[in-house]
Amino acid sequence: MATICFVGTVGQTLTSTQTGWRFVGWWMLKTFVAGSVILIPIMIGYQQHHHPQRQGILMLTWLIGLITFTWAHYTTQPVVNASQRSPELYVVQQVFITWLLSTALVWASPYLHQLFHRWSISQRRRWLLIITGAFLILNFINGYDAFGFHRGNSLIWFGYLFAIGDWLANDQQWLRQWSPLKYGCLTMVLFLFSTVVTWLNMNNVVYSPHNGLTPNNHYLLAINPYQPFMLITCMLLVAGVSISHPKAQAAWRTSDTYQGILTLNLLGLPMAFTPFLMNNFSWTSGFLLAIVLWVILQGLTIAIVRFCPHWQLSLSISQVNHYLFKTWRRYWPLMLTFVLLWLMTLIAFALLWNGNWTMVQWVMTERIKIVLVNVAIAFAVAIIIMAITNRWWLTTGISVILYGGWIVASMLKITARNEPIIPTDLSTLAAPGAMLGMVNKRIIVIIILAIIVVMALTIWLEHQIGAGSRFSISGRIITAVLAVLYLASFTLANHSSSIIYKQLQNMDDIPYFYSQLRGAKLNGTLLQFANNIDVHTMSKPHGYSRTTMMHIAKKYQREGAIMNHQRLHNSVGHQNLVFVLSESYSDPARVPGLKVHGGDPIPYLHELKKHSTSGLMLSSGYGGGTANMEYQALTGLSIANFSPTMPTPYSQLVPYQKRAFTINQLFPYSIGIHPFTANLYSRKTVYRKFGFNKFYHFDGGAKITYTKKIQNSPRVSDDSAYKEISLNLLRQPHGKFVQMATMQNHMPYNPSYYHERQFKVSGKGFNTPDQQAQIETYIQGIHYTDAALRAWVKQLDEMKQPVTVVWYGDHLPGIYHGLPMGKYGVPLHETDYFIYSNPAAQKLNRTKFTHRYKLVSPNNFGALALEQMNVKVSPYFALLTKIAHDIPATSLPTNGTSKNNAAHQSGRDFINGQGKHVHLNKRQRQLFHDYQLVQYDLTAGHHYLLHNSFLKEVAK
Repeated sequence: MATICFVGTVGQTLTSTQTGWRFVGWWMLKTFVAGSVILIPIMIGYQQHHHPQRQGILMLTWLIGLITFTWAHYTTQPVVNASQRSPELYVVQQVFITWLLSTALVWASPYLHQLFHRWSISQRRRWLLIITGAFLILNFINGYDAFGFHRGNSLIWFGYLFAIGDWLANDQQWLRQWSPLKYGCLTMVLFLFSTVVTWLNMNNVVYSPHNGLTPNNHYLLAINPYQPFMLITCMLLVAGVSISHPKAQAAWRTSDTYQGILTLNLLGLPMAFTPFLMNNFSWTSGFLLAIVLWVILQGLTIAIVRFCPHWQLSLSISQVNHYLFKTWRRYWPLMLTFVLLWLMTLIAFALLWNGNWTMVQWVMTERIKIVLVNVAIAFAVAIIIMAITNRWWLTTGISVILYGGWIVASMLKITARNEPIIPTDLSTLAAPGAMLGMVNKRIIVIIILAIIVVMALTIWLEHQIGAGSRFSISGRIITAVLAVLYLASFTLANHSSSIIYKQLQNMDDIPYFYSQLRGAKLNGTLLQFANNIDVHTMSKPHGYSRTTMMHIAKKYQREGAIMNHQRLHNSVGHQNLVFVLSESYSDPARVPGLKVHGGDPIPYLHELKKHSTSGLMLSSGYGGGTANMEYQALTGLSIANFSPTMPTPYSQLVPYQKRAFTINQLFPYSIGIHPFTANLYSRKTVYRKFGFNKFYHFDGGAKITYTKKIQNSPRVSDDSAYKEISLNLLRQPHGKFVQMATMQNHMPYNPSYYHERQFKVSGKGFNTPDQQAQIETYIQGIHYTDAALRAWVKQLDEMKQPVTVVWYGDHLPGIYHGLPMGKYGVPLHETDYFIYSNPAAQKLNRTKFTHRYKLVSPNNFGALALEQMNVKVSPYFALLTKIAHDIPATSLPTNGTSKNNAAHQSGRDFINGQGKHVHLNKRQRQLFHDYQLVQYDLTAGHHYLLHNSFLKEVAK
């Protein structure tokens, strides 16, 4: 796997750049130096003869160099702008520290040798092998920084390397269990493997939700010497050469490492200042920690030797070889199956990323734990098959066929619907003929032939080679039960209290429910499928039944009839209603502790809110969750009522509903506009389900006319978005509903987007100058929005058509750092909104609304809009109107426990107009319970109310 990724990436590098060979040369040099950084401390420990005069001279040069380097201005920090730095400066990390501490080791080596030789060679070998093995295992499992090695710059790390060298110099008899040839071959193989692993570990690809994956630039970064395989390579090199010939042994024992240290002086010069720039680097704390750990280790060693003499951990290369061979001989078919499934997982990721090796490399290094989960899922299925058949080759063949079929089916669905296989697709298995009818006949033939070939090969291998050892009856039962339990654990994958949930969170599993294809690319098709198993729409409210729902229908029929006595219009008629979701819009002046200098960046919005129905909206998200606010505004349903395992109804619920009712269905014609991609949140499918007649977007939908941007910003401006709305309002027919989700103020907020930043900020909300610049860029953006809003409202006022606008910010941008959500949760979830009617609408409706609903929820907007338009309501909107009037603003918990687009903890907050958490009284609890019953019935229940007489027809 590593070799494939390495060759693929190098191939791209050599074919895509003119300096490819130069790049490879520098990379090999970096790898060599990284090995030297480990090898030199080992060699210092290996030397048993000391030169006091040279040590004194070296100590003097060390002091002079330390004073000189203190004034240097070089660093090994990552390059931001590749044109400003040269990759030659970044040869290896911590060279200066290696030079510093290696010089100290030379000076202190006589005393360290005396200290180490207090223990026998067998004791030193035993403990060093145990520490090395534990280090390798822990690092392989999760990259754990074991034993305080601290990424190769701690005193403990260099003391460990010195001890390795001292042991190798004095344990020749034990080392001779292997021949020099074996050591040499293993050293070469491991060196090449170390080069590949180092390459992969230095990959610097960064994932951005809306910009994809950035190209790697790891050739500009230094190699970290904290590489387990490089460590083993150096150990084998020293061991092999030291036993090769008596003269070689003598040369190794008396070799002059001072030249190596002087070489490090030159290599370390550009990085000399690094330790002085590290905020968390403390010589005192590191030295004290080394002393404490050394005392503890020495005490444990003495205690074990003295009081537990029977604890003789006899470690022999021959014994290790025996156990490894025995294990391999018994279970090699099982291991082969695992390797095949691993390779197939790699192929699956390559297909998901269209063969882009940079992206595959990123997944296989940065997401290695996630890859292992996918392999584990496939391997668990293989174990179950083995428990049934008890034949390795048959199990391998069936597993390969099943996993291969899964990969093919996933890619076919992605090609057809831009979405991987999820559990709801299993319903299509009931109609296999229809499902196969959508697949190209040639593909079906190829699949059948592939199955025949694999099964024939499996049968031949079963007879020719045999299957090795098989499981006993008890072994088959135990392994099958364990595999089934593992697979069954994913039924709790989204329960925040479950073990599997916590484990997946530690592995950085991000389901990306709002973009299933993105989730599959990052998590793999198998894990993404498993992420969607533990999803249910909503818990059944108490008392749900047909009788109860019929009672509720009659109850709100009466309530609606009372409301309608005071309403003017029986239908929306030729009125137009526009919902504008203003991306990430919220007044920064309300952010706790943040001060904005340079005037009011949004003066027109503040003025407009004084003359319209307006206030604040309680968002269910912070820094994200746009589609959830859009869903609540269009449907009138609250995200807080849904199960925590379904955080994104747009992609998890709506595509699978037989009918989804939304306010646009009250209008003769409805339009959706989103000047961005429509693949996120399954918007194409959702808007079709909602009954929109047209959807304007950048992925093959109706063509957007206005697409201008502001200066260097990559997003379509709000001015263009508003012009697009006006253009569609002027088109026939009238009586339209328009849904607009803008993009101008979407993250990121790069300071280079706008030529100037008129507004400055101070106080809380940022920790660094970069964060401050992001906030100021964001404020400049909403200032441009304010100007565009002024011009648009002027256009609306000149229209003869009656137009009502519901305008709201969906959430705050996620750029305010250092503000605890537990303390400032409510203000960090409050955005601006207004409901404005142009003069034509005011005249038609005979009212001019300037109500002050201080704090509302997005699910209130539909009812409030119909109220402002003076339109009579159906029983459903009668219920929503009472919710808007009588229930405080409702949201997911505002304390930060709820996540955007990911399973989260259950609960909801009720917030009054003063921003205080409140509890519902008895009357409010009954009303809210009715609301929950209706929401359950329309989404997850038996749909007793999913008909026009409750949803659309005017209550009488």
